[in-house]
Amino acid sequence: MPVLNQLHCSIELGRTNTLMDEYGIQYGDRSVVSYVPIPSESINFSIHLTSQGYIAPGLAMFVYIDGQYQCNRNKSDLALPEDGVPSANFEIDFRVRQKEERLSNGTLVGRDWSFSKINISE
Repeated sequence: MPVLNQLHCSIELGRTNTLMDEYGIQYGDRSVVSYVPIPSESINFSIHLTSQGYIAPGLAMFVYIDGQYQCNRNKSDLALPEDGVPSANFEIDFRVRQKEERLSNGTLVGRDWSFSKINISE
């Protein structure tokens, strides 16, 4: 899976978090693009982002699928790695699995992401 500046991101399938194969990986200016094959069966998926080592005092991820905002996660107050400082205090481990929509009453509802079987007609 692509690694960029100590960040590792993967798309994982189902409850087992099976890593998807990625193809056509292209590195750009602080970005990575890759393509994944659509599974033949309908299945939910998640996006998993981790960091290795200290990057900054705060890190955030924003997820857009087909240009549509889905969700975000952030962690602030990350510490510099020193003796005795657990890695959870300077690294991140985000896993997101759904679009978050704000309802008119201000509450949020989550809708799981899933790959669906492609209907091909001739």
